[in-house]
Parts: sequence; structure tokens; C-alpha cells
Amino acid sequence: MKKQFFSLFILASIISFSDTEISTPTAEELYNKALEYQIDKNYREAEKLYKASMKLKEDPDTAYNLAVLYDALKNNMQAENYYKKAIQLGQNKAYYKLGYLYSSQGKKDLAIENYKKSIETTSSPYAMYNLGVIYSEKDKDSAIKYFKMAISSGDKLSYYNLAVIYDEIGKDDLAEENYKLAIDNSDNNLAMYNLGILYENQKNNKKAIEYFERAYANGVKEEIFYKLGYLYDETGNTKKAEEYYLKAISQNNDEFAMYNLALIYDAQNRLDEANSNYLKLLEKSKNAKAALNLGGNYEKQKKYELAEKYYKMAIEYGDKEEASYNLAFLYQTMGKPELMEAYLATESGKNNSAEVLYNLALSYDNAGNKENAEKYYKQAIEKGQSTKAMKNLAILYYEKGQKENSLIYYKQLVDGYNMYEEAYNTGMICNQLKQKEEALKYFGISYEKANNKNALYYLGVINYDLGKMELAKKYLKMAEKNGDEAAKLMLEGME
Repeated sequence: MKKQFFSLFILASIISFSDTEISTPTAEELYNKALEYQIDKNYREAEKLYKASMKLKEDPDTAYNLAVLYDALKNNMQAENYYKKAIQLGQNKAYYKLGYLYSSQGKKDLAIENYKKSIETTSSPYAMYNLGVIYSEKDKDSAIKYFKMAISSGDKLSYYNLAVIYDEIGKDDLAEENYKLAIDNSDNNLAMYNLGILYENQKNNKKAIEYFERAYANGVKEEIFYKLGYLYDETGNTKKAEEYYLKAISQNNDEFAMYNLALIYDAQNRLDEANSNYLKLLEKSKNAKAALNLGGNYEKQKKYELAEKYYKMAIEYGDKEEASYNLAFLYQTMGKPELMEAYLATESGKNNSAEVLYNLALSYDNAGNKENAEKYYKQAIEKGQSTKAMKNLAILYYEKGQKENSLIYYKQLVDGYNMYEEAYNTGMICNQLKQKEEALKYFGISYEKANNKNALYYLGVINYDLGKMELAKKYLKMAEKNGDEAAKLMLEGME
């Protein structure tokens, strides 16, 4: 093309000006024309003219512009060659561009070398900034050094990166200072957002809200709605929390916002709205807590079949203990303990908690099915040493007239679990079984450990039965002082 161009140009000259001397473009003229083509992004024509200019004169600016041209065309090899040529010819600003080229290729050592040369020869704040970025990954001290250098050289963007470094290494005061400088110098919306996070982590919710609101006003949308919703929620402003949770759901389909908004509606007894959000969430993910809470709401609304469905879903999704407990309580409310028993026989119901077994036993107990109640109280005790199950089983045996069995569990409660409030009943059964010394022991515990003054009368009576008159009088007098009429009558009979 070059030969054709000049051939045509020469021919025209000859035709038009046959009597004049033909002139050849200078290196400078070729350079200027190439520059016009480059500005217009006509890179191929620019390339030809730059090369023609270089043949006439090896110029550092021409070499540099050729390198920039090849850089734009992603011809990295030629770009590298001409940046090096430009440097060789004295164009020091090529160090920065060569460093950037190496950095984009992942050649960090070569990038660092050339950025440092750029700083030495041209004091380039961009080279300082980019060195800071490279060192940010593994050498925080060097990163801080170069970001500070860039700031001193007028680069305001480095405030943000410097703040991020301080944030990462836990220097909150310096991070805060530099985020604020980034905001003051360039309205950096990411600095506003990160400063909001910093304050959030410090539990300074008021400041966090302020900077998240500023970030939102300046264009940050990613996660900002949920964060603002959460912070307003934490500070008790449920109206604003609801507003931002709704935005997080509509804009980002945010699952956390769905769950937290449902909790707000739960607390306000807006159960239908809460249920709607739990259902949306469950369409997206297997959220056990959402299923559990949904089951609870349906139970409150007496929609027992739906409550059962979502309690079982919560169990399936991993919240086995609480959901199983609620399911057992639901069946208890429905008066259908056999449904819980059937569930426990399934694969999902195996290895359930002592609390679930206790509730099942209690359901049977309340329904009058003492045989099944006994069975599941025992399982609850075996599963988790449930003291509630022990107590109810002791009562059940006592009501059935099986005092020896009842006594076993009462003694366990007192001796094994320090439930001294049960010592009185333990003493009563011992006395009924003619176990006088044991009765004295437990009535003594009842009085001394549980401050049960009713035990004083029996301490007097049993000591009387054992022929220990002085002790009998002592306890009966103590009982009389507490208003015990039976003790008073007995003392009168002993006179």
C-alpha cells in the first residue's frame, strides 16, 4: 500500500507539476500523520507510517507510540519490543507502560522491576499505585509504602487502597481515617460501603447506617439493601428494616432478607405475611429454620396438617431436635400421641431426643394410657437422663400403687441430681414402706436443703416411733412454732 500510495502521489505530481522537484515526507511528517491515524483508531495505517518514520529516524516517541498501538491491538510481543526500544532511545515513560504490560500478563517480577524504574526516572504516581496493588497480595508493608508515595505524588485513589490494607491487617483507626480521606477527596462510594462494614463490625450501628446510606445514595447496590435492613432491624427501627428487606428481596432475591422480614412479621403477629416469606425462602433453599417457624405459625393458626408438614420438613432439612420436639407437642395438642409414636418408628424418627420422648410419654400419660407413658418415660430417661421423666414416672408408679418402683426414681432425683425439693415425697414413701431410718434421712434433707418446714412434723413422729423422745420433742416443737396443729396435739399427748 505504501508503494502504491507514493507511486500515485508521484504520478500525479509528474502529471500536474512535471517541471517541479518531487519532495519525500520527513520522519516528523510521517510521525504526525501516523499520530492522526492512531487517534482515529486507524491502527493499520498508523503502524505503517510509524514504521516508515522509524526507518528515517529512530525516535523515542515514535517507538513509544508504536508500542502503545501494539498494546491496543493486544500484540504483546511487538508492544514489549517497542517499549524496550523506546526506553533504549531515552523515553522513560515507557517503563510504566512496560510494567503494566507485564502485570497484565501475570509477570509480576518484571512488572515490579519496570514500575520501580518508572518511579526512579519519572516519579510516576501510577507506577507507585500499581506497585501498591501488586504488593497488596503478600507484602502489606511494601504496599503501604507505595500507596503512601502515590498519595504524596497527588494520587487520591490510593487513599482507598491504603484503607483496605489497614482494614485487612486490623488497624481500624488508620482504615477509618483513610476511608474518610478517600470519601473527602473522590466521593469513593466503595470507601463509604467499607467504612459502613467497619462500623458494623465495631457494633457502631448508627455510624454503619450513616455510611451505608451514603454508599447507597452514591450508587452502591450490591448487598446494601440487606445490610441496611439488618442494621435498622438491630436498632429496633422495624419500619425502615422492612423497607430495605423488601428492596433486598425485590432487587436481589435475598434469602436472608426473606427470613429476617418473616421474623419481623412474626413478632408483629402478621402471620400470613410471615408465612408468605417463609414459603418464598423454602422455594429457593432447604432452610430448616424457615420450615420450623412456618410449622409454628400454622400451629398457632390451628392449621395442624400444615404444621405437621413443615415440622417434618424442618426435620428433613436438619433441625431434628427442635422440630421433633414441636412435632411431639403438636401431636400432644391434637390428642394423637400414636402419630408421634408412628413417626418415631420411621427412619427419620430414629435416635430422637429425650425431650421428644418425654413429650410423647406425657401425651400418653394425659390420655390415660399409662402403659405407653411408662414405656416412653423410661426411654426418655435412658436417652438423656431426663429428670422430668423420672419425676413423672415416680408419680405414675405411686398412683399405680408400685411404691418401691416410685421410690427408686425419687431417690435418683434427690441423690443423683440434687433435686432436694423431691426429698419430702421420698421421705413420705420411705415412711409408708416402714423404712424409718431412710425416711428420717430424706425428711432431714427436705428440711435442711429445701427448707420444707412440713418435714419437721414427720421428723418428730418418726423419731417418736423409734423411741428417740428428745429428738421427737425437738422437731415437734419446731413444727408447732411454724403453726403445725398436728405437732401441737402430739406434744400435748406426750406430756
